[in-house]
Formats: sequence, structure tokens, C-alpha cells
Amino acid sequence: MHPAAIAGPAQEVVLVYPRLNEAKTLSPNIQADSGGYTVNGNIFSALVILDWGLVTGTTAYGDLAERWEADATGQVYTFTLRKGAKWHDGKPLTSADVKYTYETVIAKNYPLAAFLSGVRSIRTPDDDTVIISLTKPDVAFVPMLAQAGNWFGKIMPKHIWQGRDWDKGPNVERPIGSGAFKFVEWARGSHWVLQANNDYFRGRPKVDRVIVRVIPDPNVAQAEFRAGRLVVLPEQYVLPYGEIKRLMGDPSMQVVQTPSHYNYDLWFNVRKAPYNNQKVRDAIAYAMNRDEIRNLAFFGLWDATEYAGLPKNTTILNTSAKFPSYDKARAETLLDEAGFPRRADGWRFATNVIDPSFSYTRTMAEVIVGQLRAVGINARWDQVDEPAWWEKLRGGTFDLSIYFTRYGPDPDAYREHFSTGCSRCFHGYSNPELDRLADQARTIVDMRQRRQMYGRIQEILVRDKPFVSLFN
Repeated sequence: MHPAAIAGPAQEVVLVYPRLNEAKTLSPNIQADSGGYTVNGNIFSALVILDWGLVTGTTAYGDLAERWEADATGQVYTFTLRKGAKWHDGKPLTSADVKYTYETVIAKNYPLAAFLSGVRSIRTPDDDTVIISLTKPDVAFVPMLAQAGNWFGKIMPKHIWQGRDWDKGPNVERPIGSGAFKFVEWARGSHWVLQANNDYFRGRPKVDRVIVRVIPDPNVAQAEFRAGRLVVLPEQYVLPYGEIKRLMGDPSMQVVQTPSHYNYDLWFNVRKAPYNNQKVRDAIAYAMNRDEIRNLAFFGLWDATEYAGLPKNTTILNTSAKFPSYDKARAETLLDEAGFPRRADGWRFATNVIDPSFSYTRTMAEVIVGQLRAVGINARWDQVDEPAWWEKLRGGTFDLSIYFTRYGPDPDAYREHFSTGCSRCFHGYSNPELDRLADQARTIVDMRQRRQMYGRIQEILVRDKPFVSLFN
């Protein structure tokens, strides 16, 4: 990012921030909406939230919650809210708002409901206290709720929404939240304007105004950045990696690299032929040349991984469970054995590869398509924008996809990605042993026992290969 912010009207400090795609709505909880996360995350607050840069150690911190504690059974969580939190219309924010929000989410089965599925009851003995009782112990409850707080799970004002649908009415597009910035304007297809909240419970932001611009073309955003009209270029717009290496030595620039609990991988749609064939998945695992992807796509700046987990999270990582290393000859042999020999035209079968159209996933996709073609798979890169990519994932209308597999903030994320019928099971994979282990592991406090269970889960995933791990 550039070191200075943009001077706005009357010497306001104005931050202009780009987004690839526009929000579907500014009602933050009714659907997964990547275009709205940046705006809604500044207008609304969550009970607890996650620091994206934390891979190990503390996995959640309080947003509206000042502190929380679990009882000895691991089934009752008591949250104490911060004093002085207000809605943007000046009304006090209380425990009744939290209870109303969560109970509505559960009743309507909005996306956060997957993170509240174990809730038995929600009690509010006073304005500052929320007591959530679960049907069974769940040590992952708070960190996974914090994870969801970065997307949806924003607390809604009961005095405005009670008795009304969250997708109707003027406050859908002119929201009233409790976050650091107040809504000012939404010019569809162009931008949002947000103004600093003087009464924000964490203190007034140092930035007076935020303008979130919709810039769907990364090339345009990169040109604006180079011209100084954007002071920050987020990860979706990453510059060519050769240029990033050069910028690392430029004193007028700051290149920020943070740890991540995501790996970037290749996912199979195992519901479809030929990816319902284990040998085909095994073959493609051998066809992935991580060194080539690292050098061609990332100029050596990304770290390759062959694990079904975070390389740096040694608390959970099973280093014995590894995906195959590159072996082109082995890949070709397995494809022959799977019943897909090269035909007269040199191809075995055709396939498509999709990605979310981020700068770095596009560079990955280009190299991966070439590696598939090198072993006789007639791969085509189906270039779509992020909303269309999500639609294909959710509809199962894809063959192969680059995907960000998440292993945190708690290893319960394995259940969210790989248990039968899970919220992110876009691959269609199912394994009864994994289901049993993942469901049991979240109820166990002893980390040694959990580590054994998650170690076995990693072994199952490496064996079955609903995906191939590539980069962290």
C-alpha cells in the first residue's frame, strides 16, 4: 500500500478501497455475499470475530463481547457485552439484540445457522449478558462463530427489524448498524460511501470517510494503484508477482504478507465421472508440479504444501499424511489403468477448470491447465467472475476448481469442509469414518485426543483425495 491516505473535502481523511464485485444486499445475514462483506463488516458488528492473520494461538476476540467463559461441561457459554455500544440511530445495543439476531437466523435457516446448529437456548438475564446453552459440548463453538463473524452473523437491531423480513424495507439498502462506520450512500455499479461513527464503542476511527469502489477488472485496479488513485490494493487484485518482488525493495511501498489458515488447492467434483474414479484423482495428484506453479505463477513467493492441513500449525498437522509429489510417468500410468488411455488425437478426456477470478488463482489456473494437458487431459480454463464461480460450486456444475481450503480457526473446519452434506461440500465427498471422527472431535477438550482424531482425518483425506493440496 502507499504510505499516505487521500485528502478529502475539508481535509477529511478518505480511504478509497476497491472491490471486485458488488453486494447483492446490505442486509448482512440473509445470504453468503462476498461483494457485501467489506461494506457490511464496517457498518455492522458481530459478537465475536476473527483475526485473519492468526494461524495458531488465540483464535477469536471479542467484538461486541468484552469477554466470555464456558462452564465445566463445555455446553454453556456466557458472554458479557461491552458497555456503551450504540446503534447508529443512537439507541443502546443490548443482549436482546443478540438473542433476537441468533434466534431469527436459526428460525430462517440463514447461513449463520450452520454455526448455531448446536444451540439449545439463548438467555439474557440482563442487558449486558448473553448465555448460550448447547445440546452437547463444543470446544469449537466460539472460534467458529468468530470465523463466521467476518462474513455474516452480524448483530441486527431488534427495535428496527422485529416482525419484519430482513430482505425487505428501506433499511436493506440504507442499513443501521453498530460498527465503525455509518452508511451514507450506495451508487449501484459504482461505489459506497461510509462515514466515521463518532460514537463507535472502540473509539472513533482515524479515517473520516471510506469509499468502496466496485472495480471488476483487476487490470483497471492495478492501473489506478500505479497512478496513485488507490492507496491500497487488496489480495484479489494482486499485481504480477514479478512486480511484487520489485516493490518489496521500493521504500515508497509496503507489501504486507500475513499468515493464513487457508491453503489453495485443486478440488474434484467427485459426483461426476471421471472424478468419481479414485485412480483418476490419484493420477491428477501426481500430475501437479508444485515447483513449476510456484516459479511460473508466484515467482517463488508462495510456499508449496503437500499436507492436508496448515504446514505451520504443528499442533494439529499430521506430517505423515502427504499428497503425492510430482511424477508425470506415474500419472500417465494411473490414467491408463483407470480406463482412459490416450486416443488417436492424444487426449484421454476433456475437462474444465474454474477459479474465483482472483489475480493469484488465475495465475495458478493457467499453469494447472498446462500440467493437465501434459498428461493427456484436454483441460479448458472456464474463466468466470467470482459470483458465477460460487454459483457453479453450489450447483455442482464444475469438474475441477481451485479453492481455498480452510483449516481454522479451529480444526472443526474439517467438518465444515469434508463431512457428509456439510456447508462447503462442493466436491460432493462423503466418508462415514471421517464424519464420525469430525463430529466427536469437537466435543473433546483434551487436545492430545483431538490431535489423534484430526491426524486420522488427514490420512483419510490424503487417501481418498477429494482435493489435492497445493499452496499456503
